[in-house]
Amino acid sequence: MVKTENRKALMPLFEGFEDSVLISCAEGRTGICWCDDPERPTAGVIEAGDFYFTAGDPAFAREAFEIAKGNSEAVFMPASDGWIKALTGLGEGIITTTRYRTAMPEKFDRDKLAKFADMSRFTDYKLEMINEEYYEQALKEEWSWAFVGNFSDYKDFAENAFGCCITHEGRLICAASCYSVYSRGVEVEIATHPDYRRKGLATTAGAAFIGECAKRGLKAHWDAANTMSLKIASKFGYTLKEEYTALQLEK
Repeated sequence: MVKTENRKALMPLFEGFEDSVLISCAEGRTGICWCDDPERPTAGVIEAGDFYFTAGDPAFAREAFEIAKGNSEAVFMPASDGWIKALTGLGEGIITTTRYRTAMPEKFDRDKLAKFADMSRFTDYKLEMINEEYYEQALKEEWSWAFVGNFSDYKDFAENAFGCCITHEGRLICAASCYSVYSRGVEVEIATHPDYRRKGLATTAGAAFIGECAKRGLKAHWDAANTMSLKIASKFGYTLKEEYTALQLEK
């Protein structure tokens, strides 16, 4: 496969694949695009951070794997059962995992979000927006890279995205941010440093972020990687739309 900027030709391969990252890609905001033929593609891969969306002819599974090779955190998002079979059949330790696609409420309860975002129960932590200092911190660690990593630099992030973070003595320890953006919405990225989990920080940061999205009139898409993420989303009014299969490298 080769890189292509001909997104107009590539995107029809992903028709019917519901994911806001693909909308962002179609608008030219996110993703590196790969395909077999830039003018008349029959197979394509959209690389967006650790995610690799695959569509078209699954006979190109080996080429898709080679694009992600070397990324131990790679998550393949196959458009068909054919791609699942082809990728898992490569003998490269690719296994299936279950993810959860959610549906947003018609309207978020802002009062409820404000209560979840209340920091009064945390005496040593601060709730802040991601600034340049926290942007740089996020880039340096694997757990936090995705808060800002799909933007070319801080200027790009500051002009096109935002994030709500929780800090401890100047250290970034939790955040909810824009994994990707498009003209009408964002894809939510949420995580907590391993040393600070199970304190309710993700719920607090998530509520603040969703509230900020609502204030800006942006849709906040939430694709849950696990049941814990799904549980947090449900607190804000999201409901489970469907379970689906993604692929990752066996740890």
